[in-house]
This record gives sequence, structure tokens and C-alpha cells, in this order.
Amino acid sequence: MRQLYYNGNIITMNEAQPQAEAVLLEDGRIIAVGDTETLRAQRGDGQQVDLDGATVVPGFIDTHSHFSGSYVFPRFDPSPVGKTNSVKDLIEQAKEYLAENPVKNGEWFVGMGYDHALFEGKLHPTNRDLDQISTEIPIVMINTSGWMCVVNSLLLEQLGITKDTPNPAGGYIFHDEATGEPNGQFGDTAMRDTIMAKMPRPGAETMIAAICRAEQMYSSKGYTTAVDGAFEADMQPLLQLCTGAGLISMDVVTYSRVASPNKKILEDVVSSESQYRTHWKIGGAKMILDGSPQIRSAWMTEPYYTEPEGEAADYRGHYTFEDGNEMVSLFKECMENRWQLLMQVNGDAAIDRCLDQYEKAVQEAGVTEDLRPVLVHCQTIREDQLERIQRMGIMPSFFPDHVYYWGDWYRDVVFGPERAKKISPLALAVKHGLRFTMHQDCPVGPPNVMLMLHTAVNRVTRTGAPLGQEYAIDIMEALKAVTVNAAYQCFDEAIKGSLEVGKYGDMVVLDRNPLTTPKEEIKNIQVMATIKEGQLIYQADDVECVDCITDETIDWQTTL
Repeated sequence: MRQLYYNGNIITMNEAQPQAEAVLLEDGRIIAVGDTETLRAQRGDGQQVDLDGATVVPGFIDTHSHFSGSYVFPRFDPSPVGKTNSVKDLIEQAKEYLAENPVKNGEWFVGMGYDHALFEGKLHPTNRDLDQISTEIPIVMINTSGWMCVVNSLLLEQLGITKDTPNPAGGYIFHDEATGEPNGQFGDTAMRDTIMAKMPRPGAETMIAAICRAEQMYSSKGYTTAVDGAFEADMQPLLQLCTGAGLISMDVVTYSRVASPNKKILEDVVSSESQYRTHWKIGGAKMILDGSPQIRSAWMTEPYYTEPEGEAADYRGHYTFEDGNEMVSLFKECMENRWQLLMQVNGDAAIDRCLDQYEKAVQEAGVTEDLRPVLVHCQTIREDQLERIQRMGIMPSFFPDHVYYWGDWYRDVVFGPERAKKISPLALAVKHGLRFTMHQDCPVGPPNVMLMLHTAVNRVTRTGAPLGQEYAIDIMEALKAVTVNAAYQCFDEAIKGSLEVGKYGDMVVLDRNPLTTPKEEIKNIQVMATIKEGQLIYQADDVECVDCITDETIDWQTTL
């Protein structure tokens, strides 16, 4: 069946034909792009959709998030996303949630998203705070960074955590200064291995509902493809069920997480050039190489502006893999099996080490194929490192929303004014001709493409303070990062990323043109509809606008 979308302002992201009036689809693929009259003559008896002057861009492509796990647990985000702006708010809102959603016997209550940087004293809650929520059920609250959590006293007792429990390698169990007893706070590998690894797994019904909710949230922001960047093997059958049964229509690319140097990469990982299987494909492998700047565990060449509690003044964070030979071995395994590799790394010292080890692995493996390795986050990457990865053929994928959500925290506490303004230096990537992408790492940041584009172009924190505006980019470069460049990162450039003949009819309908909208207003652009291969998967009237910066509701009228 043919579908004609006409009477619009179509931004194709195709340099040979940047703009058009209409686009014609057949069976979900684009067969023509051009002026309305020419394409109307080719429509035949197919459908036609009057865009009524709206702007159309290619479907947005998420290049790093945790799609299947983003909406499993209730959120306790601060403003403007949520309303959890203090420890008191966290306690009250959690109690309200539990009253309406009681925890079943044997389950834990897990919440996500609290941001200590906005709390009084900039302190994490403790076990005693969570005890005010409940002393009868195990409770875990996960920090917005995803690298820190807090548990209540009952869970400490059930897990046998005492003042004598040692820190695991690369992790921290925090203690009360007065008593020496654990205060419920766990960071880095202590959170992952001591707490999260022992958490009862949600049932299949819960996970399927979460996956469907994720599609609703992502598609409401214009995403037609999502990445699941730390995919667990037991999730594969559920994701296949959701895509195969038509429960979700977005494309999902999964990357299997390598949790430790001794863990074998999943055997079912196939080539990065693998084809989608009912909207799902395996992309490759994911490795986490250091911590998070939000909790000051990323590995830096220079000490932090202020050190975390209990650390020396020269504290610089840490690298995840202490044994360089094992790291090189893992890199080689990926190369020899032709697996695309996502290397999650934040601190500039960790980036140096990562690049040294990757370069050694390339020399030893002797692999010359285009594997498109990606540096994920690279928050504090230096200009000399950008020059180096350009020579090495490595793509950076930035998380620019750190400027908006945590820029004030980085300036005042984590890095100081000078280093803070240099985080996510997008303009330097443009300067050195790098093909880069951008992401929001959901659930760390909510899927809100317009806010991400706004931040990339304006570099203003949530308090309105400018932060390193010399590293801002123009809107076209920002759009490339979530369309054509993102398609390239996922080995999908032949089928996605631009609106041109032969590619999928993946499109986003916007209420105004981002190329002509004043840059200070980009965050207010609304997604009116999201179309995947010619099928409407989101329309603004159908579901409540999620995490909108404004409360404005846009009606999109179509003529069929």
C-alpha cells in the first residue's frame, strides 16, 4: 500500500536533497521524495496524509540507553521531570506509592531517580531515612546516576552487611562516621554485586509491561529505534516475544554486557551487521571501564574539585579493570568475533587507559574490518583524545544532558568551574571532523530528544546558568547526531537516518521547524506524531505528554 505525506516542511537529512514538500511510501519504504504534485500523481489509490504545514524529520535513533529496564521500577525524579526535591519528598512519595502498590511477599521495593545533588546538604539518604518508609520490606533506592544506591536496615540485616564487611574491588560500602556501622549506601561494584545481583528478578509479566511502557515513552519523544546498552541474557526471550508478537513496533538493538574480566561474552552475540529479526537485532558487546562523575568515581587525571566523604584530597576515582592484559584480551575477543564494542568510559584518565589497551588489541588481533567501536559518555574527553580517536576510527557518543541536569553540581562540587565547562565538548568533535552521536542513557535521563538538542545548542544548566557555551553546536549538527550519525553507529545507514528512496519510512512530525526556531525555544518543540515504517506508533492526542518541558498540548489533524 502506498502512503503520501504532503503539504509539510520535510527535513530529509539527505545532503543531496535537504528539504522537500512530500514523501511517498510503499509497504513501509520510501519510494519517492519531492514536490507534492509530482508525488501525488504517483500515489495511485493509496492513503494521503495532509501534514498541514508541520515539520517532518527522520525518526530519532537512540544510541545508548537501557530500553528494556527503563520503566520497571517507580521513578522519584526531581523537578522539572518529577517532584522529589528532598529526602522528605522521597520518603513521603515512596510511602504513598507503597500504599497504592503493596509489595508481594518475598519481593523488594525498588525506586529509581533520586538526585542527592539537589537535596539539602547535597547528601544521599541513609538506611535510617528509608526505615521511615518501611521496616517490614526490603527497600532499595537507586541514585539518578545508576552508580549509587541506598538500602534500609532490614535489607542490610538480610544480606549480612556489617561494619566488618570489606569493600569489593572497585566498589564502596559507606559507613556512619560516629558508629562505624554501614549507613545503607553502596557505590559502583558494591551496588552492582552486593545489592543488585541479589535482588529478586521481576516476573515476566512485569518486564513485558515495562518494555511496552518504554516504547510508549520513547515513541512519544520521536524515537523509532532504541539501544539496550547492557542487555542481560535472560531478557532476550521476553524482548523477542514483545517484538515478534507485535507488542512493540520500534526497532531495538541490544548489546550484551561484559560484567567482569572473567565473564565470557555471550555466545549468541553475532556480527554487528546482523539483520533485524522482527524489530530486534544484536549489536555487539558493552564494557564499563570506570565510574560516574555524578558520584565522583570516574577516573580522572587530576583530583576532583572536592573529594567524596572519606577520601583523600588527591582522590581521582578508579578504573574498573585493573588487569590491563585481561582488558586487552577482551578487546581482542570482540575484534576477532567481529562484534561491535561499546566502551563506557567517563574520566579522561580512564579514556587514556582504554585507548592504550584498545590500540594494543588492534595490533595483536590484526583486524582491519570496520567494526565502529564507540566511546560511550566520554564526559571529560580532552581535545588531544578526540584527535586520537579520530585517527583510530572510534566514534564518540556524548551524553550532553549532563550539562542541563548536573552542570551546576559539576561546577560547584565535582570538577570546579574550569573543568565543568568542558564536559561533553561537542564543538571540538565537530572541529576535528568526528562523526558523533548523542544519547540520554535512560533511565539516567528521561527520553526527551528536544531537551537534548536544546542542551547541545545552548549549554545551559537547569538553573539557567551558561556552562561552556563555546562547546555548543548548531542545530543541524545536533540533528545529525540523532539521525544519520546514529544510523551509522548502529550499522543501519542503508535503511535509516535520512528520508530518501529505499529507506524505511521512519518519521517524526513536529509542531515547528527546529532549523528556524530560536535556539532558546528548541526545548519547547513538541512531537505531534511518530511513524515507524509508515505506521503511526504515537500521536500526541493518544497519550499524555511525558516529561514535557511545557504543558502545551498539540493537536495533529490528518486527512486520510
